[in-house]
Amino acid sequence: MSDGKKRHGWRNAIIIAVVILVVIITPLLIYASADIEKKDLDDAARTQQGGSYVKLPDGITHYELTGPETGQVVVLVHGMSVPMYGWDAQVEPLMQAGFRVLRYDMFGKGYSDRPEADYSLAFYRKQLFDLLNTLKIQQPVDLVGHSLGAGVVIDFTANYAERVKDIVLIAPMMNYENESSIKPFKPPVLGEFLVRLIGTKILADRAAQGMQKSPQAAEYAKLFKEQMQYKGFARAMLAMFRGDALADHTANYLTVGKQGKKVMLIWGTLDDNIKSQMVKDIRTTLPGVNYQELEAVGHFSQVEVPDKINSLVIDFLK
Repeated sequence: MSDGKKRHGWRNAIIIAVVILVVIITPLLIYASADIEKKDLDDAARTQQGGSYVKLPDGITHYELTGPETGQVVVLVHGMSVPMYGWDAQVEPLMQAGFRVLRYDMFGKGYSDRPEADYSLAFYRKQLFDLLNTLKIQQPVDLVGHSLGAGVVIDFTANYAERVKDIVLIAPMMNYENESSIKPFKPPVLGEFLVRLIGTKILADRAAQGMQKSPQAAEYAKLFKEQMQYKGFARAMLAMFRGDALADHTANYLTVGKQGKKVMLIWGTLDDNIKSQMVKDIRTTLPGVNYQELEAVGHFSQVEVPDKINSLVIDFLK
């Protein structure tokens, strides 16, 4: 082989090697640059943030317990995206009505820990169970859940009926109708890449949209992005996508339907997350459910029409 052909062969080999390196390194650089989790969620961060915290077996939970100590306890369970501040408009009216109000950030959200776990229904159920026990709340509580939080409420009630008095379900999830939107996040490696690149942004946009009718919408958008900066947020979100928390909850609904609990279901006709067919299916599983349909109201009805929601919930629980 002539020297010219050898040089040409080496040049081609170098070009190919460079292309391969670019193909390999570029996604890694994009992945690294998309990492916004720069902060540790430690004692110093929580002190700066303020609020109440309790150490549970699976990690520290951020919570708030307010209202008369002798009042009936109402537990507010938030949904898939917005942490416990999504209940801001409900706390004071419930307190004024004589209730003792407990709300908390589910693991992976807000200022609760982001432990390495499967983020299944059983995991969320255990957090609520441990929280009630640690706070020494032994009497049956009223549970109010929104969206995924309503699924957690139903799951908790199906497993611990004796710990629950009455139930309110707001835009409740029976199964995740938009499952196709989370399928790309499930495969190993690809899921980790996509959740960091676009997944967290999608969740932030969803949270901002849900809170846009609140007077504090801008502040809430800032709060959501701030909690995303603590390490473990994306990993917890990905684990939730891959677990059973967004799967079919029909069996739990059927179990609760046989318990004879007093249940209210609230749904807005403009809800683009929970479709009317799912609401019909839920009503079928819960005989005697007190159904309240809100015209021209979307998924976050507790934010869109707080006075209406507060009136319905308080009258029902009393």
